Amino acid sequence: MQTLDSQTFKTRDATSYDAVTEQFDFFTERLTSPLATHLVSLAEIKPSDSVLDVGTGTGVVALLAAKKIAEGGKVHGIDLSEGMLVTATAKAEKLGLEEKIKFSQMDAENLEFEAETFDAVVSLFALLHFPNPLTALKEIYRVMRPGCRFVVAVGSRPPLFSASGLSHLVKIFPDLVRRKQGRQLVAPGFLDSLVEQHLPKAEEQEESDLASHSHNRTSDVSELIRSAGFKVLQTDWQSHQAQLATPEDFWEIQRTFSSISRKRLSNAAPEKVESLRREFFGQCHMVQSRGGNLVYPFAAFYVVAEKY
Repeated sequence: MQTLDSQTFKTRDATSYDAVTEQFDFFTERLTSPLATHLVSLAEIKPSDSVLDVGTGTGVVALLAAKKIAEGGKVHGIDLSEGMLVTATAKAEKLGLEEKIKFSQMDAENLEFEAETFDAVVSLFALLHFPNPLTALKEIYRVMRPGCRFVVAVGSRPPLFSASGLSHLVKIFPDLVRRKQGRQLVAPGFLDSLVEQHLPKAEEQEESDLASHSHNRTSDVSELIRSAGFKVLQTDWQSHQAQLATPEDFWEIQRTFSSISRKRLSNAAPEKVESLRREFFGQCHMVQSRGGNLVYPFAAFYVVAEKY
């Protein structure tokens, strides 16, 4: 596989979302809002704070933060995807929050802000998209004021040998039985597995090294944050599982959220996509005919850190 230079990877990753912005916003608003709400609560945003949302997407976190801001405060949301930012700006205007929030196209690894600008920085599900995550974290550290909070969340399994991990295992045991019986399909792995079988692996890098090579993201992310200079105050892990009513929604959510599926399907010949789609729908209908379900588990590992 060809390893892309950082700028090319970032540009292609960002533009891969432009064609699915509407679907991304639809599913994010309805299914990941609890995780976004928890992220903002951990940031302890005050009315006069200047807040930065890194990898804002369609603005779900930034808009929640803006609702906590009063006169004198401001939220800045940055992303590289132009399509995402257009949607985020329209949402802010619709909610009457355009005076409290500003969205900008910007690289997280090269922030265009002066040092010690922000009182709080938040980031939901963005860190794994950065080819140089430590560079981005050092940039975040630079633009924060001393003593202020940085809260980041990444998609991850629970910490190894933790109470949350044990509790999660007990909670999902019935689902493991259903999967063994052929009565449950799980996103995004289900579509990814079909894509891996039917569509050739891309010659170019599809995911960041942190996303593709990290087996224990909880420890890796915590260590990266410490390496950037932060003091880790606390960590947390939360999850919930969404059930998709139709194979159509099950297809769309995986095609939107999975980097592998999104990128390969967008570059594949239409006849190959249609063939894969027929197999996907056939298996979904078979599972549902057995009384089974189609699920997408959402989970986030949170790190709350402070700049010394």
